[in-house]
Amino acid sequence: MSRVFVVWAVLTCAVGGCERRGQIDGRAVVQKAMQGVLAYPRSTLVSMTPGTDAGQLALTSPDAVETVARWFRMELPMNGWRLERDARARDGTVSIYAQKGSKPLWITLKPNVGAPGTTYTMIGAAIDSTKTDSAR
Repeated sequence: MSRVFVVWAVLTCAVGGCERRGQIDGRAVVQKAMQGVLAYPRSTLVSMTPGTDAGQLALTSPDAVETVARWFRMELPMNGWRLERDARARDGTVSIYAQKGSKPLWITLKPNVGAPGTTYTMIGAAIDSTKTDSAR
């Protein structure tokens, strides 16, 4: 094995290790963003997408959009969320915006295409809702 190859391998590992330390822990961001958020009981997780200060969950349910939306409209206020906006588009999509303190939550529910059920996303900010704006 040549010395050039050994040096290249060591540098590659060192640079790769440094990059990992600087990366955001995606699961922790999503966990913080979704803290205090409930998912519809008959849901299956499709994907989880972290950002630098927000997280998104994509889920699916065998139930109709209106059934899932009704559940969120009932459960969010019972868990301390204030419903700010609730809109329905012509294509059947339902968009709900809620806040808990200063923490926002966006829920978008869409009817599945070609099969019964609902696919929906929940997007939350990874902020501490107990802090005031001046304390951040």
